[in-house]
Amino acid sequence: MTGILHYRRLIGGILLGMLFLSCASMKTLQPEHQLESYESRNISVDSSLNRDPVMNALIEPYREDMEAQMNVVIGYAAMDLIKGKPEAPLNNFVADLMLQKAREEHDKPVAVALTNLGGLRVEIPEGPITRGKIYEVMPFENELVVIELTGVQLITLAKEIGEIGGEAIAGMKIEYVGDRLSKFAVQGKIVEGDSLYGLVTTDYLSSPGRNRFSILSSGPRTFLGITLRDAILQKIEKLHADGEKVSVEIDGRMIVREKP
Repeated sequence: MTGILHYRRLIGGILLGMLFLSCASMKTLQPEHQLESYESRNISVDSSLNRDPVMNALIEPYREDMEAQMNVVIGYAAMDLIKGKPEAPLNNFVADLMLQKAREEHDKPVAVALTNLGGLRVEIPEGPITRGKIYEVMPFENELVVIELTGVQLITLAKEIGEIGGEAIAGMKIEYVGDRLSKFAVQGKIVEGDSLYGLVTTDYLSSPGRNRFSILSSGPRTFLGITLRDAILQKIEKLHADGEKVSVEIDGRMIVREKP
């Protein structure tokens, strides 16, 4: 990832320098010079922009290094890893590895995992998986966090998941019929209302002020020091090192039925 970090820092440094130059120019205005008006417009940062030769010369070595790293094959998918509701291969794959990683990194038991499908931006087709593809799947710097919920809070969360037709979950089985939660189990057991359950999610999904899943911000968070993207990369690389491909089963962990 060194080339990627250099590339990001280079761009950030250039933009910051431009900002400092702009501010410095403003400070050189003499007292008798007053700003009377200003104009602004949006500029689309896309292929229609003319390349600046000097800027391009600065960035090109880092771009080449980054593209080379992004094109590295880190594993193989034995099937199309699609996402969807109520349950799909990509949902299960990501939620399962979140739960596994949390159990490895956290010093207390973690029972369940949850992340939102909207955060998984693209699907992974059958065949070779490049590092760049995982950056497309998860372009955000979302960090894994563990929170503790009571059984009552977890039931409330399960109802919300059922109401929207499903999300990426692990460690729990939800059956939602019509407009009510019909069945709910954690690690194959009935949830006890006053017991505490460790849940791994992302800092984004558990941040205060969100309308959906607001119960995730009801208590302190333990940050695990790893992004969800890196957890996905590590899981695929580990499978590849062990001679395995990414393969996922649909196991009925999320069922949504119409009311009879």
